[in-house]
Amino acid sequence: MRRRLLRALTALVVGFGLATGMLGVAAVPAHAAKFALSLTIADQTVTVRDTLTLSGKVSPKPKTRYVYVQRRYVGSTSWKTVKKVKTSASGTFRTTIGAGNDTDRYYRIYKPGQGSRKAGYSASVQVIVDPAATASSAVTPIVLSLASGPLSGGTRLTISGSGLSGTTKVTFTPQVTAGQTKDGTGILPELPGELHQVSEQAVEVVTPASLGGANLVKVYTPTATLTGSYTFTRTARTADAFEQQVLDEINARRATPQTCQDNGTTRQLPAVPPVAMDEGLADLALAHSRDLAARQDVYKGLSHVTYGTSSFEVRFSRAEVTGRYGEILALTPAALGGSHVPAGYVVDQWMKSTTGHCGSLMSRNWTRAGVGVAAGVWQTKYGPQNSIFSNVDFS
Repeated sequence: MRRRLLRALTALVVGFGLATGMLGVAAVPAHAAKFALSLTIADQTVTVRDTLTLSGKVSPKPKTRYVYVQRRYVGSTSWKTVKKVKTSASGTFRTTIGAGNDTDRYYRIYKPGQGSRKAGYSASVQVIVDPAATASSAVTPIVLSLASGPLSGGTRLTISGSGLSGTTKVTFTPQVTAGQTKDGTGILPELPGELHQVSEQAVEVVTPASLGGANLVKVYTPTATLTGSYTFTRTARTADAFEQQVLDEINARRATPQTCQDNGTTRQLPAVPPVAMDEGLADLALAHSRDLAARQDVYKGLSHVTYGTSSFEVRFSRAEVTGRYGEILALTPAALGGSHVPAGYVVDQWMKSTTGHCGSLMSRNWTRAGVGVAAGVWQTKYGPQNSIFSNVDFS
């Protein structure tokens, strides 16, 4: 089993501008004959004291007139049935559910199979649940010491206001369009900052890595939820020594002809010019490495797609990267390199890959690259592994 724990992972993706062809949704064949369900939730941002109103329809109208409301908390992978609802004769339904706690969640509607008709599910709808404010404490704005910072986070902000004593958490939520989210809701999970020095008039927080553009800031106090805005922007960042070593190893491979395997095809590739370190791409690369490391509860390995978004292009477009770009990822258990994983070993993962990584690394299309490496815990099915998450973004 230990040998299984020490496997490394790699991933590759290439895009162009705002192309949308990386991910697709397959149409359900007509012969599948599933129940089709819709779900609408009247208010998708509520407090723990609020009641949610859910409505929708099941088609075709079922003989057994019941559907089931299911809930999944953000960060969980399992759905739980929370209510059985009777539909009208035409298949419509309407019901209410109390929020209950301040954990953000998703809801969907499930209709079991009936006769020759197969079971069906509605699209999931995300609901953001905030702590309840007291009657005497209205939601008030806050003042941030900085208006913007790098995508990779790590910026220490001072948040000023009143009634900040007892603050329990500060979160950042990317403000995206419906089309940029996987479920079409336009809502992404809140990203927690690292909280420091709580006082009555000020708190300090270290920003998480996030998507580019405006983020809603929420400060949770015992009496109110205070709000503000902060913008993450692609910012020049100097690579650390290990990241520079990774780039040097990449250029060493590019300097000589290479034999690459690509899905069963052997390719002899010529030497190509080196890529230069791009400090803006280094910020973008580190942001995703840090996000992967911080949210292994939902990623469970590698993904080019930021959790909750519709495609990997969302991350690049919100960072204002244009033209042709690509990305290679590696996840390396620390035990493979003892106390320190050599940069050459990380690059060898890509060179020895049989699914296109070697060819991408040797591509003449790339002239610039940014490297970002973050430490984290890889949540494998065999158990947690201390690992490093390496990302190279090319343009």
